[in-house]
Amino acid sequence: MGWIQDQFKKRIGSGETEARQTAASETRSVPREEQEIEDVWGGLLEGFRRDVEEFQKLAGDCDFQQLGELQCRISNPTAKIAVLVTGDLSAHTVEYSYQSHDERTAVPEGGILTLRRSNHSVHVYSADQRLTSEQARRMILQPLLFPASPTELAPTG
Repeated sequence: MGWIQDQFKKRIGSGETEARQTAASETRSVPREEQEIEDVWGGLLEGFRRDVEEFQKLAGDCDFQQLGELQCRISNPTAKIAVLVTGDLSAHTVEYSYQSHDERTAVPEGGILTLRRSNHSVHVYSADQRLTSEQARRMILQPLLFPASPTELAPTG
């Protein structure tokens, strides 16, 4: 409800009507928020799929597997790394964990993204930083698709 509508209702003194409308909008907003969370999750999955397709078109070795409605696995056999991404929509979280294809390949730590309501819509957050879908996917896929070589990790200078 906008501030103009709020002020208008206060002037006409319909406090009881306003309370009923507020209660009705709150009960309607729960399913809408759940739908928005599902839409954000679906957007992440579709984005992962497109990112993998783009990487493959550029001769990259990568696979996308959707393991269920709320889970996908993206692997890079060349780098011997995979990431498992799992959505827990009731908890408003997305967890990601890296897996090594052999015991000699080090993998980064995983993490958790949260799906929070902000400015009347649901957004992805890492810690307290708001991310676009692309930023979230890049954060998760960067170590998998473009792993740092040992020389890139060595201190310079």
